[in-house]
Amino acid sequence: MRKLVLALALAVTAAAAAPAWADPPESHEYLANRPSGFWTSNRPAVGGAYRYRLLGIGVVIAAGMGVLMWRLVKRATPPQPRKLG
Repeated sequence: MRKLVLALALAVTAAAAAPAWADPPESHEYLANRPSGFWTSNRPAVGGAYRYRLLGIGVVIAAGMGVLMWRLVKRATPPQPRKLG
């Protein structure tokens, strides 16, 4: 029974992954009449306008998570030794 379930799971997984094996599109639509932007167009921003803004957001999020984890580790109490017997 276990082998049947594993074979069925493998078959379902392979069937679900089939679209990933498809060939990529030959070309992409170039949206020249729309302004460049992170969500509005596939045209690159002039001069990398969003590069440093996104980098700054990432640094702030990483720093915030680092401070949060540091505080959690500092507040954590060490495990108490077990009493034998």
